[in-house]
Amino acid sequence: MDKMNIYNKMPLLMQNLACYYEGSKIRKYRYGKEFWDLLHEYEERKQWSYEQLCSFRDARLRLMVKHCYETVPYYKRLFDKLGVDYRTIRTLDDLKLLPVLTKKIVKENICDFVSGAVPRNKLVVSHTSGTTGSGFRFYTTREAISEQWAVWWRYRRNLGIKFNTWCALFGGKSVVPITQTSPPFWRYNRPCAQVYFSNYHINEENLKWYVAELARKELKWIHGYPSAINLIAEYVVSNNIELPYKVKFVTTGAENLMPIQESNIRKAFGVIPYQHYGLAEGVANFSQDENREMYVDEDFAAVEFLQREDGSCEIIGTTLTNFAMPLLRYQTGDIASFEVTDKGRKILELNGRNEDYVVLPNGTKIGRLDHIFKDMVNVIEAQIIQEKKDEVVLRVVRNNHYSEKDERMLRKEASQRMRQVNIVIEYVDRIPRTSSGKLKFVVSKVQEERVYG
Repeated sequence: MDKMNIYNKMPLLMQNLACYYEGSKIRKYRYGKEFWDLLHEYEERKQWSYEQLCSFRDARLRLMVKHCYETVPYYKRLFDKLGVDYRTIRTLDDLKLLPVLTKKIVKENICDFVSGAVPRNKLVVSHTSGTTGSGFRFYTTREAISEQWAVWWRYRRNLGIKFNTWCALFGGKSVVPITQTSPPFWRYNRPCAQVYFSNYHINEENLKWYVAELARKELKWIHGYPSAINLIAEYVVSNNIELPYKVKFVTTGAENLMPIQESNIRKAFGVIPYQHYGLAEGVANFSQDENREMYVDEDFAAVEFLQREDGSCEIIGTTLTNFAMPLLRYQTGDIASFEVTDKGRKILELNGRNEDYVVLPNGTKIGRLDHIFKDMVNVIEAQIIQEKKDEVVLRVVRNNHYSEKDERMLRKEASQRMRQVNIVIEYVDRIPRTSSGKLKFVVSKVQEERVYG
């Protein structure tokens, strides 16, 4: 039975009732007593020193490694083959005794990663969104899901967001039938206090309806993909719209927040957006504090930063929560730079994924290309396409104020960073999203061949 096909054929009232039903299940499943107990523990640890957090993390790590060796077939074979006594892995540093784990290895050995100590009826199927075409299903537990939401709500509550605050959510779920051509382009999840806006219906014609619903419901918290929120913000700014109420929080996730998006959001809603970094696999989590400084959540996962040639680091993560299908030294594919401070490991930049790079003819990889658009106030959104090493296409959605001066500035900024390639500017009405509704900033077939070929 195709549930989405049935849902899409329902009348509006029934769709909202279906969202209410699903929201009730989610709230009960995600936010039970265990969630509140875990959230209380996480919030108590806010006062801990960096050293205390690292000691706590390493104690959890030792427990997880023991569990892996004793109950997970893949790790039993791996440790024995390497001649590594699992008891020698006592701290984050000791994980280097093990090889990095790729998603490909997990996919090819999926059954051997499932712990024999977790009853089958306790396994929960989860999945990643597959932004780069490499999403996959994996097993977890209800306890691990509750803990992941506990660390996320610690971050939110630390910013001042209350649990039952109504949220304008711009995520990847297809809650509005694609064939629908008139408003409402949103559905209500009342149990979770969400107005779930469709990311798949945002266009010049429909934006007025989105803004009107934000104003009608006086939604003080906006959360979701920055690429979607930016389209709303740019419309508000370019049309000089003043909302009849004050937005208090904008939080983003799932994509990198680019400078031009941050600028548009600040101008439109009067607040600077916060962001956090997390993965469905639960192997790493970074949260911004009230001062917009981002730190590794050491008590949630064991995170390593592997140095790269360009000075940045690849994020490698180890779960401390998912005992059903543990991932040790998992290659996230994401890039960051950091420094160690008295408060912990502070993230200086999140540079995106390995795929978010352009490859020059001499083999040099150029990342952090969002700076090209930093001062381009008349660019609504953009995407970089590379299909061959000597050419890059800048796909641009422009507003009504865009001029030849903007194009010259754009070409100059791009050429300064990618001197060896021909820059082609292509103007479009809208940039297509991935199947999960995300905007992939760099699409580089050259890079994919280089990494995976």
